[in-house]
Amino acid sequence: MNTILLVYLGISFTHLSFRSEGYQFLGDLTKVLLMPTLMLFLMQQGNYPLLLAALLFATIADALLNKGHQGSHFFWGMASFAVCHIFYGIHVLSLGVDWILTAIAFAGLMIPYSLLYRLIGKQKGAAKYLAYAMLLFMLASLLTGLASLLCIMGIVLFIISDTMIGLDSLEIRHISNTSEMGSYILAQLLLVLGFTAL
Repeated sequence: MNTILLVYLGISFTHLSFRSEGYQFLGDLTKVLLMPTLMLFLMQQGNYPLLLAALLFATIADALLNKGHQGSHFFWGMASFAVCHIFYGIHVLSLGVDWILTAIAFAGLMIPYSLLYRLIGKQKGAAKYLAYAMLLFMLASLLTGLASLLCIMGIVLFIISDTMIGLDSLEIRHISNTSEMGSYILAQLLLVLGFTAL
């Protein structure tokens, strides 16, 4: 296996261990090392400026979300992840997608989106969550049109992770940070592996 990916997996395991044991500072520190490690892997694989930009904004988001799932830090963390998804989407569009598959996926994703709207639509501040979810579902649709199994698995895990964070932020249900991060770590890895395999 690639050495940098082994380092990524090692940092991931260390981070999840620190989180599960309640070592906040060490957990925060290892979290912000994750995406830069994937950036090193990308630079090793070739020229991927849009993906590097996406991971840079993901790093910023990770640092901001270390402050918690409430307040201005959380809002700007969401905004940084939104920019990350936009860069991912532009990269996918540059590769070309099957628009029929994309449209079918988007139509299917409107079912969980409508359920999300019913769940949180009337809550204060729901607009930003709904806008973010729409962006995430649009990216998921494009990745389906790309027909990369690794990328599709990655975005599904990203949706799961962000759903956990959203439920925690809205105080609907408290989710373990270890579960959120486990899904997120694997999501980003699968996305990067999927893109570099194309």
